[in-house]
Parts: sequence; C-alpha cells; structure tokens
Amino acid sequence: MIIVQVNPNIEGWGMKMNKRLLILALALVLLLAACSNNNTTSTEDPKASDPKASDTPAVNDSKEVVQEDGPFTKYDETVTISLGRQGVAGNNLPDGDTLESNDYLKYVEDRLNVKVNYEFSVEDLDAFNQKVSLTIASNSIPDVMVVNEQQFKRLAQADMLADLTDVYEKYSSPLIKEYYGSYTGDRVLNTGRIDGKLLALPNTNIDGSYQLLWLRKDWLDQLNLELPTTMEEVTDIITAFRDGDPDGNGKPDTVGLLGDKTVVGDGGFFTFDPIFNLNQSYPKNWFKDDSGNIVYGSITPETKKALATLRDMYASGLIDKEFLTRKYEDNAGLVSSGRAGALFAPWYAGWALSDAVKSNPNVEWVPLAVPLDSEGRRNIVPSAPSGIFLVVNKNAKNPEAVLKILSVEYEGIRLIDPVTLDLYKDKGVGWLNYPLNLQLDFQDALARDIPVYDKVIQDGDTSNLPARLIPRVNSILKNNKNPKQDIPAYADSLSFYTAGAVTGAKEINKVEPIFYGKTDTMIKKGANLDKLENETFLKIITGAAPIDDFDKFVSTWKNIGGDEITKEVAEASKTN
Repeated sequence: MIIVQVNPNIEGWGMKMNKRLLILALALVLLLAACSNNNTTSTEDPKASDPKASDTPAVNDSKEVVQEDGPFTKYDETVTISLGRQGVAGNNLPDGDTLESNDYLKYVEDRLNVKVNYEFSVEDLDAFNQKVSLTIASNSIPDVMVVNEQQFKRLAQADMLADLTDVYEKYSSPLIKEYYGSYTGDRVLNTGRIDGKLLALPNTNIDGSYQLLWLRKDWLDQLNLELPTTMEEVTDIITAFRDGDPDGNGKPDTVGLLGDKTVVGDGGFFTFDPIFNLNQSYPKNWFKDDSGNIVYGSITPETKKALATLRDMYASGLIDKEFLTRKYEDNAGLVSSGRAGALFAPWYAGWALSDAVKSNPNVEWVPLAVPLDSEGRRNIVPSAPSGIFLVVNKNAKNPEAVLKILSVEYEGIRLIDPVTLDLYKDKGVGWLNYPLNLQLDFQDALARDIPVYDKVIQDGDTSNLPARLIPRVNSILKNNKNPKQDIPAYADSLSFYTAGAVTGAKEINKVEPIFYGKTDTMIKKGANLDKLENETFLKIITGAAPIDDFDKFVSTWKNIGGDEITKEVAEASKTN
C-alpha cells in the first residue's frame, strides 16, 4: 500500500515529485473509496450494497436480533486501545480537526465505545520506520500498529505479537472476510501466518497493475490499421506510427514505442513487461520449474529470448532510441504533445493520457490486453498480494477491539452505514483519516464494477446504486453523453471503465509466483543484484553488450548472492 494523500484534482503529466507513485496512489485512494461489492452475484449482504434497503445497517439492528458478542457489538464499558501509525500529509481536514481528533475517528469510537489513543503518528515514512524500530527494540510497542514485512517478522521472532487466529474468526465482519476470501487459496491471509498462527492482518493489493498496450486509436484510423493481437501486428503498428505520419503534419516527428530504463516492474509506466511475458519470461519473480526447482524469473532462457526480441526492436528503431536518457517527464511530454502513440502502462494511466486530449480533442486512446502468445493468452504476474501488516501487541487487553474497529471502519469507508454519508461530505477528506490505515479490497475490485457501469449506461437508472459508486457513475455518464467535454470525467471514464474492463479480459492468464517478500540475503545484497540485472538488461537491449552477456550475468548473479537467496526462497516456500 502506498500511503499518500493525493489531491484528486492533480492533473496527469503536470505532477511533480515521483509521478508514477502519485498516479498509483491516486488510483488506489479513489478505488478504495469507489470500488466495492455491487453485482448481483456477490455474497455480500444486499442491504449492505444498497443504502436504501434499510434506514440503518443490519448489524446495528439490535432490536430485531439479540446476538452474542461479535464484530459490531458495542462495549458496555469504555475500552482503550493505543495506536502507532504513519500520519497523513495533506489530509484536507477542516480547521480544528486532526488525525487524532476527527469525525471518522469519533464515528468508530462512538459506535463501539472504544477510545483510540494515538501513542505516535509520524508522517515521514523513514522517520516512522525509525520510530517503529525503536519501539520494537525497547519492547514497548502500542496495542496496534501497521508495519512492513521486515518489521512484522522482527516482531514475530521476538514473540511480541498476539495470536489473532480465533479473534479474526469471531470479530471480523463478513465483508472483511470476503475481502480476504476473494484471493484464492487464502494466499493473502496466509502472508500474516507464521507456524500456523495468524499473527497479522495483511493489506490486499488488487488485480490489474500489469501493463496494457495503449494506442492512439485516431492514428490507427488515419493509417487504416486494425487493432492488434499478436506481436507481429503490434510491431507493424509501431512502425507505421513512427514512419507513416499518423498526425498528418507532414513531418517525421513521431516516435516508436516508449521505454523506461527500469525495464520491468509491477505497475510501471513505459516498461517492457508484456514483451517478456509474451515469451513466458517473468523477471523479478520466483517460480517452480517443471522439475520442482525454485527459479528466479530474471535468469531463465525465456528471459534471454525476450531480451533478444527487445534488442532487435531497438536496433530497428521500433523502440524510442532515446529512452535511456529520457526521464518520466520527457516521455510524458511526448505523449501530451502528440508525438507518441504507443506505450505500455497500467489501467490508471488513463488520467495521465487524458492530458493529450486537452490540446487535441481528436486524440482517442484505446487500451488493449496484448500482445497475445501463440495460445491467445496475455500472460501476467499478479501484484504481490500484500506487503503491509496490521499487528497487535500480545499484551493488549482487548485484541478483539482491533478487529471490531477495522470492521466498523470499513462500514464507513464503503458508505455501508448511512450515517457515514454525511461525514465530511464533499470536503475531499481521505479514508486514511480513519484510525487503521490498512487497505482492503476484493482481488477483482476493478473488474467487478464494470457490469454496473454497463447497466447504467444502457438504462440510465441510478436509483439503486450504492452511495460510494455515484461519483464514478456520474463521471462515466457525463463522458458518455458528451465525450471529452469534461476532462476529469473523461479521465475517470477512461481509467475506471474503459481500461478497467480490459483488466478483466478473458485473454488474461495469471502466472502465480511461488514466493513474495524478501529474505535476509535479499535485504543485504538485493540492491547490488538488482543493479547488476538492470545494467545488463539495458546494455543487451541497446546493443552495448552482446546477447551472450546474459549468460555471464546469470553466473555472476548466482555467485554473488543469487544461489544463497534461491535456497532461502526454497525454504520459505516450504514454510508457507
């Protein structure tokens, strides 16, 4: 989870700092607020998805049902919980309200009769991590914290964490359990288990951060080209975009496929992941081969084959010759100025790509799940299922209160409880101001809303929509009625609806790694190994080194730590 508070009015390519992180953060923040269960095949309580179904949430209806202590049961006597967490920068809270005192917090406290005492809140991530390390070293952690993987493991090894196995089953709401249950084989929840005990609740990373091929549809039409499916068709289109004067200005000023010197990366902009994946190559991920051996995806023969393909593309000018020296802002400028019409980027690139429409309303972007392999599949590696963990002090007097807080909090975040509809209404106050900054959602959160959008566009009926979906639906309807007249609405529609639908395409083939996370040697030697890998790949792609240097890279990688890491991954995968 990227804990960043982003102004939803930030405009695509004009953003400063690390734009990719900001765009991703914006996508996640908006998605967390907008995407939840809504289709008719869901197992979620239908009253929870329709605020009109009841004046109050079913869980509060104590007059009708007398139930034993559970996720929404209010304490008779006030319970106090101490909390340490990363703070929120630019939280848009009105004057007088703070992270430690606001209406979101008050809603949770009043509903449960729980008092949350902020033992510490530190905005800067590095400073926060230092604070957590100090609390671990001094054995003085608060009742609850949200920490990273390494901190979680340190806490577990020091026997400082409460076993949440039974507490989770009794005090997690059905919605919280549905979130975790949407990930096959408990693959997310299992990341919080050690030796069979649930010692942490992990965050969830939704599907869809893999790269789509974004093409200028208006250029395709100008050149009488069809939408591609195969790599051969993709290269033909890139060639035509570079050489065929698709913008019609009579100048050779358009470029081929944009690139990024990071080469590959989940959620990366302009990276070459789809070309590796086409060749059944999955760099930076761990798998079992046909013989059951643990293999690092960056050192396989398939990766060498993919590098050879990229090398040929670069040599023939199909990949932007200057990609090595271009910064993210430079690529962004090529797009917004109308010089580039082909790139790989995730679904949330729609906000950034909308900048090109500001200067030229004829620009038409289309996202595609291509190139497909010989069996018609777009192979992808799902995002790491989690990386952030909610942990509870083993000495906490009321560990169940943490699960109750999380359950009530998500009734507010998802606007399931009608009372929350008026909390900071139209003020842009982000969900991170709730006490527990643990992001949870369905694995297919993006794709599951597409049928709702389709239906609303077809019949125009918005009467039974959950409140959380109304802003997104309004944007899609507005753009559908008057395309590109409202750029924010167009950007929303392009990202959540047009590209969101593609992330659920039938051609998507998920290739699941055997291991996520970091081993001890990864932490110690990973930076040097990553540098070796990236430099080797770039040299091979650009022709600065022969393709057979890949074999030298593999040998060096193994000798300087790779073999040691492989053994650790094998052991960790057995444990998991």
